[in-house]
Amino acid sequence: MGQRIIKELESAIVGGDLDAGKRLPTEGELARKYGASRAAVREAVQVLKARGLVESRRGSGSYVAADAGAKSLHESLERYTALRGDAEAYIELLDLRLMVETFCVKRLALASDEEPRERVRDCLGRMVAAGADLKRFGEEDIAFHQAIVEGAGHGLFATIFRGLLPGLGRKFALMTYTKAELIEQTLLDHRKIMAAVEARDAVQAEVCLRAHLCWSRENLDHLLEG
Repeated sequence: MGQRIIKELESAIVGGDLDAGKRLPTEGELARKYGASRAAVREAVQVLKARGLVESRRGSGSYVAADAGAKSLHESLERYTALRGDAEAYIELLDLRLMVETFCVKRLALASDEEPRERVRDCLGRMVAAGADLKRFGEEDIAFHQAIVEGAGHGLFATIFRGLLPGLGRKFALMTYTKAELIEQTLLDHRKIMAAVEARDAVQAEVCLRAHLCWSRENLDHLLEG
């Protein structure tokens, strides 16, 4: 019975039948609706809280969490990356990145707020500081690209990339950086991207980012062939 309550409430939240911020029915109302005990209802609501779909407000009851949909999507994508750790999945991710990141870097270049650009600049600084530490360099590379998407202010794209890049992206970033010249080329590309963003040149920022991702894909293809 508890699993049925969880499943139906989760479907209602994710499907939009229960909007973000909406108060859930009381324990008694849910117990009558599902023909279950209050204890079973309470346990089901606790599971939904643990999943980030429901939040409690002291003295007021339980409500659909404001970011319930984003959290659900994020967790689904994390499960996807855990199950799809193969090279084909990463190549598909590069295709997605090519579309999303080129869009986001243009928005970032034109943003009136300087703080998002500073976060990307900080990531670049940490990449430089990583030097020959390939593991650290790969992680900071992923952080650089995530910061571009986050800084663009597009909620859906940011959620998608939070679910995909840290897992699948990180794995192949660490696998790709095997030679010093690859790090040098990556830093050169990232500096060009950063320079275009700081110059507020959206067109050049897109060109530089597209060139870098295409180069990354070619490099991965060669690595896999070898």
